[in-house]
Amino acid sequence: MVTLGLFSLMGLYDRNSSPASVLKTTVDAVRMAEDFGFDVAWFAEHHFTNHSICPSSLMMVAHCAPETSKIRLGSAVLALPLYQPLKVVQEIAFADLLTRGRLVLGIGSGYQPHEFDRYRVDRSEKHARLLEAWTIIEQGLTSGVVRFKGRHFDIPRTELSMRPFGLAMPEVFLATSDAQAVARAAQGGHTPFMSFGHRGLDHALAVRSVIAEHWSKTPGASPEMPLGVMRFVYVTDDEADARHAAQCVRDLARAGETLRTGEGRRMDGPFLRLMPLNDEPPLEDFREKAVIGPASYCVDKLGQEIEALRPTHLACLMGFAGIGRRETLASIERFGYSVIPQLADVFSLRDGDLMGAA
Repeated sequence: MVTLGLFSLMGLYDRNSSPASVLKTTVDAVRMAEDFGFDVAWFAEHHFTNHSICPSSLMMVAHCAPETSKIRLGSAVLALPLYQPLKVVQEIAFADLLTRGRLVLGIGSGYQPHEFDRYRVDRSEKHARLLEAWTIIEQGLTSGVVRFKGRHFDIPRTELSMRPFGLAMPEVFLATSDAQAVARAAQGGHTPFMSFGHRGLDHALAVRSVIAEHWSKTPGASPEMPLGVMRFVYVTDDEADARHAAQCVRDLARAGETLRTGEGRRMDGPFLRLMPLNDEPPLEDFREKAVIGPASYCVDKLGQEIEALRPTHLACLMGFAGIGRRETLASIERFGYSVIPQLADVFSLRDGDLMGAA
C-alpha cells in the first residue's frame, strides 16, 4: 500500500503575487489534505529566489502544527550541509514537541550552487557534511547528548533539553542517490525520497534503479526497499486549465535546471528569469510527462506509474506557482473525491473527514 503526501513548494510567480496569499493557500491545502486522509504534508525550503518563499521547512511545520491534528508534517528537505548541526538538532527536537510527535524528517545534501556559494559551503564536501550532520542529529535525538569529532564538525559533549516523545528518531526520508548516504539509510531502515520531475517514467525508473543498487549492496538491508516519490499532479476537466498547468510544469523545469546547474543564471532581484531548456520539448510533452487532466486519466496514469516504480509513499506537488488559489484547492478537492476512491486498493489513508474537506 502507498501512503499519500502533499508537497508544498511555495513558489512566488511574479511581483504581483503575494507571499501572504501563498502562505494562506498552502495552509488551506494542508487542512484539505488532512481531511482526505493524506499521511504527510511536506514543505520545501530554498533560499534567495522566488522558486520558494519558504527558507525553513521546520518553521512551516511549526506553523501548521496547531492548524492540524492528524496529518504528519515533514521537512522536504533539510539540506544538512548548509546547517550548523548542533543548532538544527535542537530545532528538530522542538518541532517534534510542537507537532506532538507528528514530525517526519526529510534530509538531503542540497543541489543549488547559489545556496552553497551564499552560505560559503564547498559543494564538493556536501555528502561528507551530510553524513556527519546526520550522525550528530541521530545522537542528539536518540540519546539527548551530542559528542562528535569529525572532519567538518567538532562538538564537545553537549546535552539537549527537549526530547519529550522518547529517545527515538522521527521517520526519516533521504533525498539523495549518493551511495554512502543510501547505504546509511538502508542500515537504519529509512526511506529514499526521489523526485519524478518532468522527464517521464523512464528517467524515474533509471533513478530508482541507481538507488536500489546502492540499497541492495548494503549488508543487512531489507530486501524490500521503501521509496518516496514526488510527483506533479493536477486534476481538471478544463482543457485551458490543463494547458496552463503544463506551462507551469515547464516553468518549474526551466527554473530547476537553472538552479541545478547555475549556468546562465539571470535574475531580476530575487526572481529567476526563465529561459528555454536546451533542446526543450514542446509543451504537450511536459503535460504528458506530468499527471494533468481529468480524474479518470489521473487514476490510470498514477496506477501505471505506481505499478512500475513500486513506491511506498507518493508525495503530490499540486500547487504550482502561476495557478490561482481557487484552482489549486479545486484540483486537490477533485483528487480527494474522484481519484483517491478509484485507487482505494492502492492508497493507505489516515482517518479523514470528507465533510470537512467539502
